[in-house]
Amino acid sequence: MSIKRNFIYNSVLTVSGYVFTLLTYPYVSRVLGLSNIGIVNFVDGLINYFILFAMMGTTTLGIREIAINKSDKDKLSKAFSGILLLNGITTLLAAIVLLISMHTVPQLIPHKNILYIGVCKLIFNLFLTEWLFTGMENFAYITKRSIAIKLFYMVSVFLFIQKPSDYQLYYLLCVLTVMINGIVNIIYSHKYVMFTLKGIHIKPYLNTFFSVGLYIIISSMYTSFNVAWLGMTVGTDEVGYYTTATKFHAIILALLSAFQNVMFPRVTSLLSEGKMTEYREKLKISVDSLLAFCIPTIIISIIFGPDILHFLVGDGFEGSYLPFRIIMPLILIIGYEQIICIQVLLAMKQERKLLYNSCLGAFVGLLLNFIIVKHLGAVGSSLVWLSSEFAVMVGAQYLVFKTAHFSFPWKMFFKYGLAYLPAVIVLLGIYQYCNYSDIIMITIAMMFTAAYTIVVQTKILKNSICLQLFQRVFSHNM
Repeated sequence: MSIKRNFIYNSVLTVSGYVFTLLTYPYVSRVLGLSNIGIVNFVDGLINYFILFAMMGTTTLGIREIAINKSDKDKLSKAFSGILLLNGITTLLAAIVLLISMHTVPQLIPHKNILYIGVCKLIFNLFLTEWLFTGMENFAYITKRSIAIKLFYMVSVFLFIQKPSDYQLYYLLCVLTVMINGIVNIIYSHKYVMFTLKGIHIKPYLNTFFSVGLYIIISSMYTSFNVAWLGMTVGTDEVGYYTTATKFHAIILALLSAFQNVMFPRVTSLLSEGKMTEYREKLKISVDSLLAFCIPTIIISIIFGPDILHFLVGDGFEGSYLPFRIIMPLILIIGYEQIICIQVLLAMKQERKLLYNSCLGAFVGLLLNFIIVKHLGAVGSSLVWLSSEFAVMVGAQYLVFKTAHFSFPWKMFFKYGLAYLPAVIVLLGIYQYCNYSDIIMITIAMMFTAAYTIVVQTKILKNSICLQLFQRVFSHNM
């Protein structure tokens, strides 16, 4: 299958996941309420953290080994079996630790019933084996299967989730999507492989399995660990505030990550060919595009954050407003961090430096989690995430400057800041003095910002990407 078609399928899969979230989460948050949403998100965050330890580097290792051996069915089956066996051992260990924790940790004992549902998610995650189909480049199957099961999930949510006490049923439906995906995948995997214990070896996989897994776990110390720690130290209501604030922020980050996935092969190719002038030009385009997208998005989100969240999730989530405003600058911080980490350090094969830098973020995240989260709750977790990612970005910038002499684009950053200052003043006036419904306020803000952005990008900043985009749109319409 062509790269273009694979990209289309992968894009459809990514976008569909967030479309389903936008369709179901506002309904679920209104029906279940803050406390029950907090319980579900706390439990699921904890289970996902155990899944991280169970998976380690399975995904990266699996994709690589499947891609290498896919032309030989016998080698392919042995590679699949060895990796699945290794993943099975770590999953079993993670499940044992989870079951013991459920009965011994005071903060988990009240949630034992729903945690048993989470155990099923941990176990059936072993059978997802998405790495097999990714390595075989069967993105069509992955996309069609995922969308079909998500449709089943969405319909089930609207049919069966009717009252606050349905929160355990809601989590069961979430876990059922993993279980069904796992069962279907194992059955379909027989098209490519057969599980066998004869002649398999897991020793050659151990280094990649644990080194990549260590990197993922360290990185999680300032991302997914926040949810588990917040629930353990403060309570599930604060988890509800925090996860609601981050839920829609994740959609924007996914779009930025998709952009990086497109740019990474291109800049890697330019580096391998020694075309440094073109390579640096691509980096400049990436940063310029990031600022053009993030600056207006952050401005609207910070000023109109309460209207956006109230429109999406309704009453009772006022505690999410400030965390939402705190984390919105992360789309710029993480976006720039991805550019310099992926398009510079990773493209130059500086993986070890990336690992060291992630340790910096983990240290800042753990330290601040212990110091401020107990006192500040969801606001504290938001500050932890913001501070950790900022530390990672600063550390990566230092490494990038030493490695490639690529410095932070201060001039461009201040240029964008000054250009959008009038828009900030106007939007603050609209927010302060206009008293309309959420949807009307959001619509006014978006229409003004879109019009302002078109003028600023084409007439003042003269962003080449925006100029080309608007030129194509207008010429097409004519």
